[in-house]
Amino acid sequence: MKTLLCAIALLGMLALPMIAEDVKLDFAGSRLAAGYIDNGKGAANPGTFAVPDAKVKVTAKVDADTTAVIRLNYDNGVANGADFAYIKMDNFINKLANTNSPVNPEITVGKFKTPFGEETQSNNPVEGALVSNSQANPTGNDAGILFKQDDLVKNLPMMLCASFALLNGNGAADNNNTKAHMEKVSATFKDMPLYISLSNYGTGHNGTAVAPALSIDGNRAVGAGTWYSKVVELDVRYDMTEGKAFDPTKAPLFSDAKGVFRLAIGQGVTGQATTAARTEYNYVALDGIYNVDGKWYAAFRYSYVDYDGDKFTRISIGGGHKMSENTILKAEYTQNSEPDTTTIPEVDNNQVSILWTTKW
Repeated sequence: MKTLLCAIALLGMLALPMIAEDVKLDFAGSRLAAGYIDNGKGAANPGTFAVPDAKVKVTAKVDADTTAVIRLNYDNGVANGADFAYIKMDNFINKLANTNSPVNPEITVGKFKTPFGEETQSNNPVEGALVSNSQANPTGNDAGILFKQDDLVKNLPMMLCASFALLNGNGAADNNNTKAHMEKVSATFKDMPLYISLSNYGTGHNGTAVAPALSIDGNRAVGAGTWYSKVVELDVRYDMTEGKAFDPTKAPLFSDAKGVFRLAIGQGVTGQATTAARTEYNYVALDGIYNVDGKWYAAFRYSYVDYDGDKFTRISIGGGHKMSENTILKAEYTQNSEPDTTTIPEVDNNQVSILWTTKW
């Protein structure tokens, strides 16, 4: 059934040009990763050929200010439905009110990736410099509405950007009127290659044991019953630009920067809404990529999540060879460390990966 629905959705998007000649259709943002992954004897599938990432993204430019996007998920060669389905509107407020106000945010409505933190923008084997993600890997797709305003205050030494979103909080299966919220403020400095962002997320009280749509370390800390989740993250990025302007839409793997180094520090809590039970945690991720030349690059990441003294650590080193502008052969070794206690023993789950990745 999922395969049929995905085929119908894709055919529907392909038929748009026949319905309206002015609609511009493209597949930019589609991607595919395939290769060999061995993640240790303690893993579910040690030593396997895999297709860990396969997405078909269809974008329809309806008019100058309206874009419709649907992205179909074919990870592991299986039709897994659409993980993006949204409409993005530019210049909405000025057109609605017939004004020329500087406060005129971009508005996105539908199901999209929650723009919390920075890693989430490239936390996949194709767009990320490494095959794996950080231990925390804050990420999630959710349905809601997002307001984003670039260059919020003029004539500052940095360009400010602000985002605000209201979301279901527990994914598409929303079952109450409680909504999650996300706020993010970022600053791109004009006279130095420095970028800083601060993100905040909260679910409010949710009525079922469904995990938060924004995942932190796979929602390891979520328990049964009604729950709530809160998390805040500070990100700092430094770019070795060598005179070239850094392009954040290509960050960090496909940018022209000689090197990109990032630090993320986060803190959160997940608890029961009706009892005093709660789990506090903090996490850190430090990563970097260095472009040796136009073809070869090296990358690393150190990250951990600490749950009330139980620390899970991940160290990844790797690199790649750019076969073309968009196709890369990547290799990585990742060491995973558990608290090694009676209840949480050390596991044989270190990972070796060799993948071909491409995007278009």
